[in-house]
Amino acid sequence: MHKLSIYVETSVWSYAFAEDAPESRKATEDFFELARQNLYELFVCDVVLDELGRAPEELARMFGKLVQEIKPVNLEFDREADRLAQQFLQLGAVPPSKIEDAQHVAVAVVNELDMLVSWNYQHLVNVRKRQAFEHISAINGYYKPLHIITPLEVGDES
Repeated sequence: MHKLSIYVETSVWSYAFAEDAPESRKATEDFFELARQNLYELFVCDVVLDELGRAPEELARMFGKLVQEIKPVNLEFDREADRLAQQFLQLGAVPPSKIEDAQHVAVAVVNELDMLVSWNYQHLVNVRKRQAFEHISAINGYYKPLHIITPLEVGDES
């Protein structure tokens, strides 16, 4: 059976420790628990690790410990992913100030992952954005659909 390949965007790691959002935190903990059971193959890239590293010191340490425990595969943010991310920005899939969001999607698309999980409803997890990413990916030669969903939805997809 094919294990789902899932890119874990920065917001998901953040919600593992979010005291102000108990339902999202619980869904995130449940998602990581399924990952610990080796049901999914998780991925990140240096963009995620850099964003987590910019957190306040204690929180950055907690993120680092969780990443070491979960052991996602670290994908390279290469020239191909950068080119696609620039297309996402230029064609309006995300605002220019949200370059990391474009980079996350680009890495997942270029590496033909099954899903990207995020809690970012404004720039990633919404129908309009998904359609824009899919369209721009297709005109750049990437035809495999990337399912951009929340950790809550992962169980429904597996």
